[in-house]
Amino acid sequence: MFRLPRRAPIAPEEVRKPFNALRGVGALAFVAAAVVGAIQTAEPSLLVIVIPAGIVALDAAYRYRTGASAYVGFLIDASALFFALGVRGPTPTINAVILMYLLVAAALVLPMAKAAIVVAYAGAWWVGIVLVSRTVDDGIIGVVERVGFSTGFDRITIGVIIVSVAVVMLGAINALLRAQDDQAEALAQEKRAVELKNEFVSMVSHELRTPLTGIAGFTETLNDNWQSLPSREVDEFLAIMSRETDHLANLVEDILVIPRLEAGQLRLYPETLDLAVETHTVASMIFTDTADYSVTIPTNVQVSADPTRLRQILRNLLENAQKYGGDQVLIEGELAGPGTYKLSVSDNGRGVAPEDQERIFGHFEQLSTGDGRLEQGVGLGLPIARKLTTAMGGDLWYEDRFPVGARFCFTINLADGRPSDAASAADTQTSKARP
Repeated sequence: MFRLPRRAPIAPEEVRKPFNALRGVGALAFVAAAVVGAIQTAEPSLLVIVIPAGIVALDAAYRYRTGASAYVGFLIDASALFFALGVRGPTPTINAVILMYLLVAAALVLPMAKAAIVVAYAGAWWVGIVLVSRTVDDGIIGVVERVGFSTGFDRITIGVIIVSVAVVMLGAINALLRAQDDQAEALAQEKRAVELKNEFVSMVSHELRTPLTGIAGFTETLNDNWQSLPSREVDEFLAIMSRETDHLANLVEDILVIPRLEAGQLRLYPETLDLAVETHTVASMIFTDTADYSVTIPTNVQVSADPTRLRQILRNLLENAQKYGGDQVLIEGELAGPGTYKLSVSDNGRGVAPEDQERIFGHFEQLSTGDGRLEQGVGLGLPIARKLTTAMGGDLWYEDRFPVGARFCFTINLADGRPSDAASAADTQTSKARP
């Protein structure tokens, strides 16, 4: 069953300004022609054309400024043109040009049902003019035919209509090209999404397989040789299994937290926390034997944050520094403004190139990808840290560290909205020497 389209091929907004500007200029041209014709022919009755032309000009000015539908504008155009044509006297060529303009322009800018109404309305005007012309020769004001006004009127009408149709057609072409560009961009994004999905599956499989293999191996060893193994070796195996289990739990948490953040379903439970204590706790779990690190935060800096999410932010930043940094990591804190505290994690590694400094905050993005990927991880640490920081009212960004290295900074709200009295006390510094 054939159904008329419920929407227009192009939105009126695509051609609103140029089309209505042309309508206004054309209407003013008709006003000028009517005034000149009235003066030349000494026929004041020609000034009756000024009324519909003025209505078109006012409507064009209104629609130029707003995004209103073109439906009423086409009805006004049909009324004004055929009224002026009745004054001038019916001409088949002009009638056909007006109908063609209304048919093409309305069909491009209006839904098909409304375009059909516009054309039917114009046809009714045409029939009415033909019926009137049978009783009134040469139009309603027949004298104008003898003085040449009709020729000028016809030229103005045809010129305005041709340019109007051209404007609408150009708008349709631009809309079509834009739609093609949007489609190409959507296809490129879809292709990139598929690539990211495949890369993500590969990375997650690798990240899950590594700790699981270790846990399974140590579990089998303990199960088979529990009684014969020295207690020190059993403790070491259990510690490794515990560490790998924590790694798996953190990985799963990182994967699950992104969709909950984006869906707005992640609930935060802020508490008053000692930032130095939280930082020392996380740093001591991550930097066991791999690098020199130092924590420099004033004592008793009380912040308001969800403890689980604050530790997740710190863990992701410190693990990032551990993987990409050099042999030294600095964790420093300072006041960033009224009620806000800034913590920075710096390293002396190779840093991040300018073209990658924003990309690294995208999901599953890493400095090395594909077959050249050298680091572990799934590329979620930094985007998770930034989203969690934002959710708790702060911000996270990257800075170059002088002379070399990277620095990631984030802000967090102080518990009472102002610096603690003890925040100005002497710094406490803890370091872990590299073995």
